[in-house]
Amino acid sequence: MSATSEKPLRLFILGATGGIGGELVKQALERGHRVTAFVRSPQKLGQARAGLSIVQGNVLDANAMAAALDGHDAVLSTLGAPGPAKNTIVSDGARATLAAMKAAGLRRLLVVGVAVLFPEGGILASLLRNTLLRNIAADHAEMERIVTASGLDWTIARPPRLTNGRRRQRYGITDDHLPPGSGGGAAAISRADVADFLLNEVEHPAHLRRIVGIAYTKDLK
Repeated sequence: MSATSEKPLRLFILGATGGIGGELVKQALERGHRVTAFVRSPQKLGQARAGLSIVQGNVLDANAMAAALDGHDAVLSTLGAPGPAKNTIVSDGARATLAAMKAAGLRRLLVVGVAVLFPEGGILASLLRNTLLRNIAADHAEMERIVTASGLDWTIARPPRLTNGRRRQRYGITDDHLPPGSGGGAAAISRADVADFLLNEVEHPAHLRRIVGIAYTKDLK
């Protein structure tokens, strides 16, 4: 996408100081979009950039979020727990986000979930889902329940193990499953390519109201 060939979008990003969120901000600006980063710690975003607006706020404050949402085309949420301990930031953030979007009259929502919720991940995924990642899985499952029942135009991307690798722009995409040939519990994708998928989807919606598995596959590695 370029600003000269398509109308730039106004994107509202939650989790902009994280790995995927940072890539979203960077790539969205490169594509000519205008970005609002709603963050608790603006200093983590570094220097000001053309096209980027930074709003300091708490993702659990629906009123503050709604006040900043006017005029945007979509919300992209990359919220995640800070660790494996019990936490409800993702599901609580989803509740606040939906309330803010409905108050602002905004319908398009893209959210990053976790591939460990797919049942076909094999023994490794099942083990992680019930041990180390049980709290993360529970929080994301509740987030997905909230989002899918919202009536909004949502897309949930479920990436597997995340890496800091380069943006390849080549990965498998499958609704309701990890892509065939992705390796199941050993599947992976870079944060940069998760951001690439989300921006492609917000520009050209192809997975409305779908849960999407995205990962590198054998034929695309």
